[in-house]
Amino acid sequence: MVKLHFPPTIPIREIVDRLIEEGLPAEISNTAGTYLCNNVMYSALHHAKINNLSYQLGFIHIPASHELAIQHGKIPSWSHSDLKHAVEISLDVITSEAN
Repeated sequence: MVKLHFPPTIPIREIVDRLIEEGLPAEISNTAGTYLCNNVMYSALHHAKINNLSYQLGFIHIPASHELAIQHGKIPSWSHSDLKHAVEISLDVITSEAN
């Protein structure tokens, strides 16, 4: 069986560094998670590679909102404003790197 490797094309290290600079905990993971998350990321990366597309692709896990964490119990959570800020930072880094 051939193992395929499709590394993300988004600037992961830069995103993590900016999030940390902004006081938001972040770290690099070598997996998008199990089952659906991993499947979505690797399917997109595979599609881009075999079709010679130059998309910015990767997977960013963010914690649940506090509201969701209350409903589901012991899961990591951030406030809505922190979640929004983290997404804005990530998109800013990705679009800055693309230009």
